[in-house]
Amino acid sequence: MHINRSISRVLAAAVASTGFAVPVPTFSATLACSSFTASPGSNGTIMVNCVEAGGGTSSCSISVSPSSLPASGGNVTVSTSCGANTSLSGGKALSQSGTNSWVDAIPANAASTAVTYSYTVTGDAGSKTAFVSQAGQGSTSPPPTGGAISCAGFDKTIVLDLNWGAPGSPAPRVATSGFGGNSITVARFTTPNKVAPGVYAQIKSGQWVDAARETTASLSTTPCDFPYPNPLGRLATTTQPVVSPSVTYAVGGSSVYYAILQPNTTYYFNIKHQVNGVSTCSGSCNMFVELQKPNGL
Repeated sequence: MHINRSISRVLAAAVASTGFAVPVPTFSATLACSSFTASPGSNGTIMVNCVEAGGGTSSCSISVSPSSLPASGGNVTVSTSCGANTSLSGGKALSQSGTNSWVDAIPANAASTAVTYSYTVTGDAGSKTAFVSQAGQGSTSPPPTGGAISCAGFDKTIVLDLNWGAPGSPAPRVATSGFGGNSITVARFTTPNKVAPGVYAQIKSGQWVDAARETTASLSTTPCDFPYPNPLGRLATTTQPVVSPSVTYAVGGSSVYYAILQPNTTYYFNIKHQVNGVSTCSGSCNMFVELQKPNGL
């Protein structure tokens, strides 16, 4: 005869008669097991291990579009996939537009410096954070214009606008979203209408949330371009794999090695997760880009 009992009754009877010990799950109020293993415990008890039913690995992801906004503001669409019991926090004025999608209304940024908004999704599969940057108003050089950029040969072109801002204002920093192995980041900025020969600064980048990966980078008057030799300066294009590329520059003057930029001109800091044509990133390898400015400009 086959007897079918609920697991709760079987375990309760075992505890009452033999000192049976069952580990209590901390992740859920309901215990679903596909199999059990038993081993002797202390004080005459029997330890039972439960193999969770359907206990495969889960993933949590979040994406934002667009990843950068002008100073005038705009709407950001946030899409998530993080299992059951999903919630989203951060941003400015989030409203849910679907099961796994939200819209955030970002108002105008009246400050002269850029700001960054973060979005964190949390669910049964874990948590993940994404970022959106917004340019500042600036009084010397407005954020460069020119619309969308699409680099041939890449699945995705990420455009970051760096606002120069007023003299003495903080260095603007923006971050990528969804920067993968076959993506390219183009950070653009416009120099002010003044020069400062011999006063150097850097445009730099580094790891942001994700693991650091080797890159190739250049500072150029053309987006998507990695010229070598680079007419801006001998060190304006990286020649060795680096995880945090940077370019030292001055506005005006001359240098044997460093990049010399011209006033009132738009430049592009191009970064790709490729070295000698081979991808160095699997999945998402996001980075920040920071525009440090020469003193007095």
